Amino acid sequence: MIAASPVARFYLADTLAQRHPATAKALIDALLKSGATVATLPGTRDIWARDFMPVLTARGHLMQFRYFPDYLRPKRWHTTITDGATVVHQLGLPFQRSPLIVDGGNVVSQFGRVLMSDKVLCENPTVPRSHLLRMLADALEVDRIDLIPAHPDDFTGHADGLVQLLDERTALINDCRRHEPIIWQHLQKALRRAGFDCVPLPYNPYQNANYTSAVGEYINFLSVGKTLIIPIYHQAEDELVMRRLQELYTDFEIIPLDGRAVAKQGGVFHCVTWDNPM
Repeated sequence: MIAASPVARFYLADTLAQRHPATAKALIDALLKSGATVATLPGTRDIWARDFMPVLTARGHLMQFRYFPDYLRPKRWHTTITDGATVVHQLGLPFQRSPLIVDGGNVVSQFGRVLMSDKVLCENPTVPRSHLLRMLADALEVDRIDLIPAHPDDFTGHADGLVQLLDERTALINDCRRHEPIIWQHLQKALRRAGFDCVPLPYNPYQNANYTSAVGEYINFLSVGKTLIIPIYHQAEDELVMRRLQELYTDFEIIPLDGRAVAKQGGVFHCVTWDNPM
């Protein structure tokens, strides 16, 4: 039996309701049904709350990394960068800062473990690998950081589009073995080295015009208490993934929501939410 995740306060960027009102309403309704409380992040410049807000450490503290990923460094994108420190300060929450460049979407943290994709090495090229991993582990208050390979076609390099932890020893991963066998092998190898068994989850982004779109990716679902909020895309894999998740999370309620509007821009429900137990 899978343990319920803590029911926390979930925040959505104020830009989400402005740009995708139907998605925002459906997501808020699902979160409230799951027992969570919902609030808004003020003064945001994009919808990806997970990326620019602080990361919750293993001991329950908030760590604000520097949000300046390489894909937003061209000057034309600077107006889309939200200063997470300013937002969290407005919320009146205590936090600490790290000088390291990290997107919150590149941190998969649960059960006292932290997985990140190796994109973090590229984002902090002046810091030696061993020193960087030690700094990250100290910042996130864990014993170690386990790296997995970023998808070569994903310019964000986010780990939360690749893996989600089912329990202390099991990782859910995208079932890309048919179309991308090398990526499948490398991801499994990294996770097994970290001590995880891998369970494939249906996955089919291959009809998308480009890799910016996350349509067909299900791993970016939300676990809230005893509820899963999962994206669906009106394709055959929808039914397969709901059936598979119900087998894995036997006593959980599953709420499917149309994820196409936000997924076409590169992420789904984990990406557009930020949760905090405080």
